[in-house]
Amino acid sequence: MARVVNTSLLSNIKRHGKGSALDVSACFNCGNCTAVCPLAEETAGFPRRVIRMAQVGMEPELLASEELWRCYACGECTRTCPRQADPAEFMAAARSYAISRYDFTGLAGLVNRSIFGNLLVFAVFSLVFELLLSAKMNPAGPQAPLFRFLPGWWIHDVGVGLFAVVGLSAAFGMISMFARFRAERVHHGSAPPLAALPGAVVSGVLDALLHTRFRQCDAAEQAAAPPTEPLVLRPWFVHVSVMGGFLAMLLATTLDYLLKPIGSPAPPWYPMRLLGAAGGLVCLYGLTVMLLRRIRAKEVPWRKSAFADWFFPSLLAATVLTGLATETAVYLPLGRIGHTIFFVHVVLAMDLIAMLPLTKFAHVLYRTLALVLYSWRRAPVAVTAADAEA
Repeated sequence: MARVVNTSLLSNIKRHGKGSALDVSACFNCGNCTAVCPLAEETAGFPRRVIRMAQVGMEPELLASEELWRCYACGECTRTCPRQADPAEFMAAARSYAISRYDFTGLAGLVNRSIFGNLLVFAVFSLVFELLLSAKMNPAGPQAPLFRFLPGWWIHDVGVGLFAVVGLSAAFGMISMFARFRAERVHHGSAPPLAALPGAVVSGVLDALLHTRFRQCDAAEQAAAPPTEPLVLRPWFVHVSVMGGFLAMLLATTLDYLLKPIGSPAPPWYPMRLLGAAGGLVCLYGLTVMLLRRIRAKEVPWRKSAFADWFFPSLLAATVLTGLATETAVYLPLGRIGHTIFFVHVVLAMDLIAMLPLTKFAHVLYRTLALVLYSWRRAPVAVTAADAEA
């Protein structure tokens, strides 16, 4: 059956990278990137196949490929590419393009294609949240408790509405990715059985949480280029610090809301407060290492950085810092300074949530889904092998 190709696919992907610095058109499909990739398999031409899809305009196949999201940007393919085609940067740009295509609002495309678009969307979101919060702000005396200055119930209600809207947007994107994957598999007669999907979900989520394949990728890279880095500086450890710290803060906030009335006093050693502070410090450590590596720009994965590579970690770092400052303000007579820090933190936290499906933050969703789809795709092979042994 004939396929319609998108002749502008590669140029569109380049707009999501570093422009002229991304020259994957130099790739002549030699296969070196697949040979050196720690995550490549005998049956998959990863990442070569994804590059070829872009070169010949196979947009449906590219957007349906979970391989796009299984790359952890170790940079080994770029370091050894004989044509200096920079496959690692191409994969990052292709993921940015996919985020834009999965999003139905069109905002992700605006955010990921230009600095102006990114800052414009961020500014509009910030203004909306500032107006919503200001509508209920109580200009009381400088020593008013934070949740009397800005009602906790109002923050909660706005937050619930925000989560609902963002949740629907994120769900649409994930459903779009899943549907594309399923349609391609059905088209090629290799659709995995639905009965294997629950097991794949468990496997994929555990892989995402434990960084199983990321650690596998990192171990191979460390073995190939001694001396090895200290554990605390290895990419997978830094990434798990950011993710684990963020999840700890999210859990602390949720439990605090469920177990304690909003605004009621709590000592500094209150378990949820300690959990949130510890999570914030761990997350901040990982973000600091990431940003310093981009500033130094010495290693391949961080040598070239688009604005989007800076925006998300910087926004997350600002949210964490203002959150830790807010926790401190609860116990210190900071007055209006504390109120200002609290207000800024709430706005930044809402910005972070609102931009989840639009920025690099979206890889939390799409990479996890890709790991699920990868496990699901392999299910028929595993079943067949088991039957053969029986």
